Amino acid sequence: MTWPRATALVALVALVGACGGSTSKNTRALDTTGVPEKITVTSSAFANGGTIPRANTCSGTGTPPTITWTAVPAATKSVAVVVDDPDASGGDFLHWLVIGLPPMAGSVPSRASGVSELDNTGGTKGWTPPCPPAGKTHHYQFAVYALRDYVCADNGDASNGPDCSPPSSVQALPQIRDSAIAKGVLVGTYSR
Repeated sequence: MTWPRATALVALVALVGACGGSTSKNTRALDTTGVPEKITVTSSAFANGGTIPRANTCSGTGTPPTITWTAVPAATKSVAVVVDDPDASGGDFLHWLVIGLPPMAGSVPSRASGVSELDNTGGTKGWTPPCPPAGKTHHYQFAVYALRDYVCADNGDASNGPDCSPPSSVQALPQIRDSAIAKGVLVGTYSR
C-alpha cells in the first residue's frame, strides 16, 4: 500500500470511529446521581433485585420484559427508558434505549406514536437480551427518566419537539442526562 493511501485509510477509520462513538462509553457518562428518584418502576416479570426470566434473555426467546412506571412530574415533556449492564466486561453495555414516550405513567414495550427505540451496544435497534458470560451474575438497570425536553437528533431540525428526528444513542444519552428532572430504577439480575 502506498503512503498516501495508507494515510487516507487511517484518516477514514478515525473519522468513522469519531462519528459512531461508543454507546458503552456514553452510557457511563449518563451520570444522573443528582436526579431525584421520584418514579416507581416495576415489572410483572421480576421484582426489584430479582432474576430476569429466561424468556427475556438470550437463553430464551429474548423478548423484552414489560416495564411500567408511575406518574411523572408535571413539568415532564417526554420520558426515556435506558437499560444497561454495568457489570459487562469492557464497560457498560446498553441493552435498550427508548425515547419519545408520553409524559405520563406508562410502560414499554410501547406502540405510542413518536416512540423510538435507538441503537444499543450490540449494534441493533431495540432490545438486546441479557447474555452474560457463564458463571457470572450481572445486574441490569431498567431506568426511567422524566425529561424537561425532547430528545432529538442534532441535524438542524427546525423543531425540538415531539416530531423531531430521533438521534443516535451517542447523541441521546447526554440529552437525557442534561434534561432529567426525575428518575426511577428497577434492577434485575441474570446468570447463565
